[in-house]
Amino acid sequence: MTDVRDDLNQVLDQLGQMGGMSSEKEAVIITMRDQLDSLIRNPELFSRVIDSYKMNVSALGTWIMQVIEQPLQIDAIYFTSPDTPAPSHHAGLFSKLAHEAKKLYYSFIIDYNVIGNVADASEQSETITVWIGSGRDQANVLKKLADENFTYETGINVNVELVDINTLLQATLAGQGPDVALGVANDWPMNYGLRNAVIDLSEFEDIHSIQDDFFESAWEPYVYQDNIYGLPETQTFPMMFYRRDILAELDLDLPQTWDEMKVALSVLSKNQMDLGMLPSEQTYSMLLYQNGGEYYEENGIRSAIDSEEGIQAFREFTEFYSDYTLDRETNIEQRFRTGESPIIISDFTTYNNLMVSAPDIRGLWGFTTVPGTVREDGTIDNTVTTNGIYMPDGRTSSTAAVMMEGTSSKENSWEFLKWWVSEEAQTAFGKELESLMGAAARYPTANRHAFENLPWPTRDYQALSAQMENLRGIPQVPGGYFTWRNVNNAFYRTVVNQNMAPREALTEYVRYINDEINHKRNEFNMDILTSP
Repeated sequence: MTDVRDDLNQVLDQLGQMGGMSSEKEAVIITMRDQLDSLIRNPELFSRVIDSYKMNVSALGTWIMQVIEQPLQIDAIYFTSPDTPAPSHHAGLFSKLAHEAKKLYYSFIIDYNVIGNVADASEQSETITVWIGSGRDQANVLKKLADENFTYETGINVNVELVDINTLLQATLAGQGPDVALGVANDWPMNYGLRNAVIDLSEFEDIHSIQDDFFESAWEPYVYQDNIYGLPETQTFPMMFYRRDILAELDLDLPQTWDEMKVALSVLSKNQMDLGMLPSEQTYSMLLYQNGGEYYEENGIRSAIDSEEGIQAFREFTEFYSDYTLDRETNIEQRFRTGESPIIISDFTTYNNLMVSAPDIRGLWGFTTVPGTVREDGTIDNTVTTNGIYMPDGRTSSTAAVMMEGTSSKENSWEFLKWWVSEEAQTAFGKELESLMGAAARYPTANRHAFENLPWPTRDYQALSAQMENLRGIPQVPGGYFTWRNVNNAFYRTVVNQNMAPREALTEYVRYINDEINHKRNEFNMDILTSP
């Protein structure tokens, strides 16, 4: 600790010499150095401050990457003779007042949501409005690609607006919605479609020409009763991440099945380690499908998770957090980085975060397919789901592009949607984002051909390809939002309160799921379940 503290002091001295003054960029290093100082004086404090120590180490790793990749920003360059002082770069009081007055004035006449140029009103018949809610960098890249490629080839202008996509419902009700919305959550298209808020894309005859560009699992949440309410945009799924160095030290092989994982858990537990796997919908649905279960039966008229396969999956799901005491709420990425969880099951986009924020373990970890369940024929079922709505960190695991019912340019909007989800557009968008924002912005496109074109290392792409062969989607049905909510309720009755057996808890809460499905189907004049 003394050596590391001295190294940090040396770094601070060098930064001071280069910059000529201190800055807020040094705060992370100073915090880490001061904590080391206190620990050097009294090592017994370590057990009390271990959480903050790990956070500081993580912050320091992030700082290193930011410093390495920081851009060069220049406001002005002055060429002067040695005896001439450079102009002052400090604005005077009146200059500041004038600048603030201009900002106030332009805030009333400029729409800051609009990205790039805006088509003239005279071109309205050949103009569509596209809403995107993912971020300004993404919106800028989209606008650039649309202008250079789509508009150039078709003559259709695209006005891109950066909005909070959660306002789409209010805007639709007010008649102020866009023609096309991108990045909507995977449970929205079906729910909007039943309420005639988005267009059924199956009415376009050439939709079948693009279906093979995606895995069948990518379509599942957007298709209901032969209606297609959205196009797959992004698609993610879980992978198993592992620390090569720690597993080698423990002489532990990578588990291929859940039975092997339980054996590995006993080894990890003896070494004060555990598996990082949060109780999310993706975790539960992975076990459900691997056990041969289904979410719904009879075209979504009732829940099927109370079948024997579903109950077995739920029992296995709860045992990980009751019998094996896995953490239910924790930062598994941080625990993976510190080595407390040398194996984690997490969305594959965790790869992007680790590549950027964990330089201290670069080269010491990898990822592969998730453990599976052994079938009767001896093969291993590694099925995972691609669109669990509720993820532990609040993200939505896959998104869609939809055409709003209020559009006045159906054909133009359809041309844009086809272009947007095409291999060429998705490849260009992914590469532009990564060149602009770094590896953390690697785009999880749902287009299988575009995914192949992204700059994945060979070994990592092979692991992803192996998992892609075993993907399932979670179907969306009226009232389906009640499914995971009540599975989670049953989980807490079983694991947290410990006052109900898994079978009893799941059976009780499935009744609430079926009641809500009945209620929604009745609302939309569909057949309902007449017997429990």
